Amino acid sequence: MEKRVKIRKTVFGGAIARICCLALCLCLGLSISMTAQAASGKKVTPVTMAAVVGEEKTVTQQADKTSAALGILPVGTTVNVCGQTGSGKSGMYQIVYGNAIGYITQTACQPVCVDVAMTAALAAQAEAVKQQVAQAQAAAALAAQQAAVQQAAVQQAAVQQAAVQQAALAQAQAEQKAPIPAGSGNVIFVGDSRTGQMANAVGGTAAWPGTAFVACFGGGVDWLSTAQAKKDVDQYVTPGSVIILNYGVNDLSRHNDYITTINRYAQDWISKGATVYFASVGPVGENEYGKRNWAVEYFNNQLNNRLDARIGRLNLYVFLTGSGYTTQADGLHYDGATYAAMFQFLMQSIGRI
Repeated sequence: MEKRVKIRKTVFGGAIARICCLALCLCLGLSISMTAQAASGKKVTPVTMAAVVGEEKTVTQQADKTSAALGILPVGTTVNVCGQTGSGKSGMYQIVYGNAIGYITQTACQPVCVDVAMTAALAAQAEAVKQQVAQAQAAAALAAQQAAVQQAAVQQAAVQQAAVQQAALAQAQAEQKAPIPAGSGNVIFVGDSRTGQMANAVGGTAAWPGTAFVACFGGGVDWLSTAQAKKDVDQYVTPGSVIILNYGVNDLSRHNDYITTINRYAQDWISKGATVYFASVGPVGENEYGKRNWAVEYFNNQLNNRLDARIGRLNLYVFLTGSGYTTQADGLHYDGATYAAMFQFLMQSIGRI
């Protein structure tokens, strides 16, 4: 008889301990290649590592505990560390905080061992955010310089035009995210083996006419980004269609590639009158593949924060961890009851049942 694993919530401490025991883990130290200066004037030594916050801490704008705050990190949050200043009680880590760069005290964090693929993903993501910050700062400086030489009448006209555009954009986004009336188009589920097994659990298209399941068992972003994958979905897309994407558990370190692919696809599907949703990757149980829930959460956070604003978000991870789920013996796939609950949640979220 297959073993069933029942999980009610994510426990960061246990997950981290198990990760550190994996033979393929690479315990990342300080990879020093160059030095930089923090906004506070303190020297920043570049590093690449993941760390978990052991206590609730404030993220500051500069490498100074008295600097203005960017936000609060709760206990158990996994962060991407890309630099450090000093060491010990006075030392601070430079971290990726959403689309910004911030600082947190080193004593509040515990390093996490990750594999080579995740190391590269962390480094690439940190570099991308740093470039975005630099570009935003340069754009802000240029805008300030231009605004200083403009006449008062021109400034007023620009403000009024921006307000009109912002209002129009907000209205368009609100309409795009509104619930879709039942019967206004087909529902297309796009994913890996979890999507395929969910289809089997609820009877597939035969039990749910007008609902399509496009599933590649064992598939990841390498498959999703192919012309054939796009063609497989496009055959069902009509005005009023709802597309729900649920990929990522097979290649959690490829979040940057998923963001690029999904944003590109969504632009085309939305232009054809469809509504697109990203359903966050569901939690995992004990498994021999090195999949851990802290990595699932990191992947979901990256996509939730960086996908096109026109793409809706369905928090499947929170639903399953809150309602309870049962995995099969492999720790990655769910039992029939969990798949049925998953399907009902997704359909209810888009107003179809």
